[in-house]
Amino acid sequence: MKPKIKLVGGCTAAVLNAVHAGQTNESGNDESVHPSSAVAGALMAPFLEIIIHATGASAGLVRVLSPDGQLLRTAGRTGMPADTASCCEAAVDTACGVCGKSASNKSVEAADSEFCMNRYGAGFFGDACNYVVSTPLDENAGQSALRGVLTLFFAKPLQVGDAMKQQLHVYAGLVRIALQNVWQREDHHQQDLLAERQSIANEIHDSLAQTLYFAKMRSSLLQEALKKKNDLLAYKCAQDVEDALSSSQKTVRELVTHFRCQMDPRGLKFALDKLVGEFIARSGIQLEYENRIGNFDLPKEHELQVFLIVREAFVNIATHSGANIAKLTVWREDGRYHFEVRDNGSGVSGEAPPQGHYGLTIMRERALRIGGEVFVESLQGEGARVNLEFAAPVAEPGE
Repeated sequence: MKPKIKLVGGCTAAVLNAVHAGQTNESGNDESVHPSSAVAGALMAPFLEIIIHATGASAGLVRVLSPDGQLLRTAGRTGMPADTASCCEAAVDTACGVCGKSASNKSVEAADSEFCMNRYGAGFFGDACNYVVSTPLDENAGQSALRGVLTLFFAKPLQVGDAMKQQLHVYAGLVRIALQNVWQREDHHQQDLLAERQSIANEIHDSLAQTLYFAKMRSSLLQEALKKKNDLLAYKCAQDVEDALSSSQKTVRELVTHFRCQMDPRGLKFALDKLVGEFIARSGIQLEYENRIGNFDLPKEHELQVFLIVREAFVNIATHSGANIAKLTVWREDGRYHFEVRDNGSGVSGEAPPQGHYGLTIMRERALRIGGEVFVESLQGEGARVNLEFAAPVAEPGE
């Protein structure tokens, strides 16, 4: 039976729709195939239904070679009884019947179901499985292509001619591309999660770890003072520990707030607009915002770090400066971005911060992550100026 060529387009649409539907599915991890086998299964179901309808098959499944190269594990199936799928078809070795032969030879292989019945029992799959056709996923693909097979089960024997082989290769190629795409998306998702975790670790290190280390050192000194009955030193160490713990508690609250309230997902322009409004409402400080660029065109990491640096500068003004007027100016000159925050307060020192106050250090470290610098200047009688400066990214869109 020859499949209808016009259904290939339908298969492609099914793949695209299934990929879109599977992007948010993160359950059912099975690392023996890939971290998102459940996503692959959801992807394959509508696709296999179309292939089954086009070829006249009773059921179909997609098997993928395991990382160790020893097994062909099921990544998706349709039309197969649940008990058969779980007990017999979840995984087979690479030498198993038609599937193993197809994967090994990279060719379409067909045979009756005698091998399967001998292996799993005469009742295997009933009358719906009397003939098996298996097609490699990686035929005519590169060395790095996903390895596996597309296997179809038929109630009756059939002639697998050149026309049908050609169509089966088309279907198998679409299956391979679809699986690779959805797994690539999942890999990117995992990378994003790791990056977020690293960001949290950096925040804890930058804002909390140093203060806690200071508290630990003072605690040790406190014990020594108590042993030597040095009441004055003991009191001083106890006070330092209490101050450090209070600072740490405040930092934890700020970190929780920060990771619950990320910048506006629409981008840096909207995030800064919102940040300026919130700063004015909460601090009562008059703030002028001058954006000479308009819409920013920066990578996400640059936008996030810029937002956090400006926010930290605002926090410093509201907390330490005693200012009643401030200004944020944004411009681009000679291929470099500038974000300048000024105030009319008491000024700020560019030297090493006192214990428990790491705002300037954190801003400088954030700037380094995007290849930039933060310059801090006290303006005599006019407060302070903090200027973030960095080169326009090479890969910036539109450049």
